[in-house]
Amino acid sequence: MIHDALTTALPVLRAIGEETRVRIIGVFLERGGSATVGEIQTALGLPQSTVSRHLRILLDAHLVTVSRAGAQRVYRLDVPADALDALDDLVAEVRRCQAKPHA
Repeated sequence: MIHDALTTALPVLRAIGEETRVRIIGVFLERGGSATVGEIQTALGLPQSTVSRHLRILLDAHLVTVSRAGAQRVYRLDVPADALDALDDLVAEVRRCQAKPHA
């Protein structure tokens, strides 16, 4: 079971295993789940090319989706439910493991 959870969660963990992408996820969370490249740039003080490169990685990992609003592209945090469930399972297993007395 835990192996399945690790396998399912792996793309999420890989995608957020970099500080800039973690910060971008933070912008999404602060903004109610969605933001444009410009809003992320402003919030993080990063160049457009850097933001776009990291958004591409998050898109490829299926952690965000993108839609158009006029000329703007709006990115939305959209982590698959099975990945979130796997992360929940991993956290629960770590908590159980840490709660056991150590020899």
